[in-house]
Amino acid sequence: MSDSVSTHTPTKTGTHSTTSDSTDVPVFYSNQKVDRWTNNISYRQLVVSSCIGVFQLWWHPYLHDLRKLLPFIFLYNVFSVFVGYPMFFLELVIGAVTKKGVLSAWDLAPVARGVGCSMLLTSAVTALALGVVAAWWLALAVHSAHSFLPWLHCAAAAQPPCAARHRPLTNDSETPANSFFFNFVLNLKRDDLEGGMGKIVWELYAYYVICWLLIYFIAVKKIYSYSKLVLFKDVLAFFVLICCAIGCTRLEGAGRMFRECDWSVLFDGFQIWREAIEYALLEMTVSQGTLVMLGSYCPQQKVKMSQTALLSFVASKTCCMLTALTLGATHGALMTDYDSNGTNIWSGMRDDRPGILWSACPGDRDHVDNSHWEYSPITLGPPASVILWADYVARVPGSQFWSGLIFFTLFVLTVSFVSLTVQTIMSTFSGRSIRKITWAFLIIICSLFCTIGVITLCTQSGLYILTFLMDWPVTRPRTAIAAVMGFVITFAYGQTTFCEDIFFAVGEYPCVFIRICWAIAPFFLMTAFFSGLTDQTQSAATAGWSVVGFMLLPIFAVLAAYLIFKCRVRNIVRSEK
Repeated sequence: MSDSVSTHTPTKTGTHSTTSDSTDVPVFYSNQKVDRWTNNISYRQLVVSSCIGVFQLWWHPYLHDLRKLLPFIFLYNVFSVFVGYPMFFLELVIGAVTKKGVLSAWDLAPVARGVGCSMLLTSAVTALALGVVAAWWLALAVHSAHSFLPWLHCAAAAQPPCAARHRPLTNDSETPANSFFFNFVLNLKRDDLEGGMGKIVWELYAYYVICWLLIYFIAVKKIYSYSKLVLFKDVLAFFVLICCAIGCTRLEGAGRMFRECDWSVLFDGFQIWREAIEYALLEMTVSQGTLVMLGSYCPQQKVKMSQTALLSFVASKTCCMLTALTLGATHGALMTDYDSNGTNIWSGMRDDRPGILWSACPGDRDHVDNSHWEYSPITLGPPASVILWADYVARVPGSQFWSGLIFFTLFVLTVSFVSLTVQTIMSTFSGRSIRKITWAFLIIICSLFCTIGVITLCTQSGLYILTFLMDWPVTRPRTAIAAVMGFVITFAYGQTTFCEDIFFAVGEYPCVFIRICWAIAPFFLMTAFFSGLTDQTQSAATAGWSVVGFMLLPIFAVLAAYLIFKCRVRNIVRSEK
């Protein structure tokens, strides 16, 4: 964190703020973080702000299906209480106890040193994916400055054709917001990755480079640690969400998600349960190392980590619920506009057999083999919230003002979150000699991310790659990482010993509920992770599991090496005797 901030001062390495005898200090306290916060309020604000980011306002998996939206939200909230919050608290106090970075924090349990590597890989993939999302928001914010919003009306050159509101939406047409985003922001190829990734979208490329320049300057100056700027970001996000939540109540068809809700989908399979668990971890930024880094910067005086975690939990859930209900109401209003012919506004329905892309309404699917149908990624996942936000601002008075404000807010949240993620990666370079040239490492990292993003995510098929990243390496490894983290602390290191370390570091013991969740959650998490192995409906499953396996490889490699070495040392000692 920045040394220029008035609320934060450096401390000497190898010391502790308490007056306890040095023999009581755990061995992993020997190399504490130099940067420490001395103001509890500012530090708590920083941790809470880490849970008010782009994921809360953008990544909502079931916005496309009003039948499953409310059941998914219910499951998400349940798992947030029993899995998300306990794992959030655990990762935060690991940093507070060890006072070390993402990699060296696992010196407390050498068998789990690979967890830090997997966390950094998750952070890297997350930063890469969110970089192009920031470019989306910037592009839409710039287009909001036009004399009228470009997605208010249909463009004559749109391919496939665009259908204006209250007119029939044929099988091969798209809504105005859908058409504008795909055709004029992404210049999207409609044939998936067949024939290559296509050309670079130069307008998106320019916005992407601008985003990474801003991310570099924010990370190098560590602006995220300035409490006033962090407070501005959070207040802006809540102001926008509250205004939008109030505005969505006047939309015709806003209550459609409640009328079409079908709770029987909870018994259709384990997929929605698994995704709810993954979403609960993702929204709380668990398993990417950011919380370990933030925990290592805890104030010298005693700080109630349970209160900090609870405030972060409430802030994250408030943002998620306001966004989900607002966008769900917008989807209901959009479906009401095109309900005359009974079509689904998400026009892309795809046969999972190679080379077949369809645009069909639900009625058309009644006459075909439903076992081959699945939603196309061009209309679900990453672009769903973007399209609904664009459609929402087109429906409210002062649409240009609200469009600029909302997309600017989303842009700020995305850039700040990516900057914090980059700082998580940079926190591993903590040596004194490296600190003097940290800026050089930061330039290399940002340049690498920018180059990879330009040749992949800024192409005409970049949306397919982003969808793959979000569906696989960004979300799925988190359950396994969190499970290993909980299992190691509870059963390998010892939960009682760790709770005593927490009391020594922050002056409080975790409550009984937290300790029970730490012991039980790993089994639920691993069940959820392995349940995905049977989900082979996606053509990208082989590539997805390969990437996920590579990201989790350090955990199992270190575990195997540790067990082999420990067994060998034990045998040598026995033979000498």
